[in-house]
Amino acid sequence: MGHDWQGLSAWDLVPGVAVAGLGQGLQLPVLFRVVLSEVPSERAGVGSGVMVTTQQSALTLGVATLGSLFLSLAPSPADMGTALRTTLLVQLGVVALTLLLSLRLPRTVR
Repeated sequence: MGHDWQGLSAWDLVPGVAVAGLGQGLQLPVLFRVVLSEVPSERAGVGSGVMVTTQQSALTLGVATLGSLFLSLAPSPADMGTALRTTLLVQLGVVALTLLLSLRLPRTVR
């Protein structure tokens, strides 16, 4: 957030993208396994398709919502830092809520 926006390079984004990728890589296989453990084996393809469609829809809705929030808070380039901080705090709140809700998932796979 301390970078000049015009001087931002792809390498400046690598640490954040790496952390996000690592988190998804650790979380998604477990989530898929827990959710799909309830699907009968003869319906595994259908269950997997529904799970991936739900995941992609949620990602799309999240990007659209956070992008709209950011753009509504940053009408000018001078407001981008505040808009980014606010958007990241909202995203952090959603992640915390998701973490709390994930505690309700079953602890074992049948």
